[in-house]
Amino acid sequence: MSARVKLPDPLDKLLRSQLEEAIHEAALHRDDELIARRYLIDKWCQMDIAAELGWRRATVGDHLKHILERVKNVSAKLYTNRT
Repeated sequence: MSARVKLPDPLDKLLRSQLEEAIHEAALHRDDELIARRYLIDKWCQMDIAAELGWRRATVGDHLKHILERVKNVSAKLYTNRT
């Protein structure tokens, strides 16, 4: 892997198991779930994910915008303290 991945602010504080649960609960399409797992859990860069899928890096980046927003929303619902 050639680049280091920095997770967005709310997601960088979650444990691996919490990230896995948030990705699962986000109910993403199969390709988007793979992108989410490779990027958020395995810390692959976009170029490596694109190579695995046979896509352009820009296409992976476009998908990631929606994926990250969805996973952030789900993780906020799962892991926000409610009184």
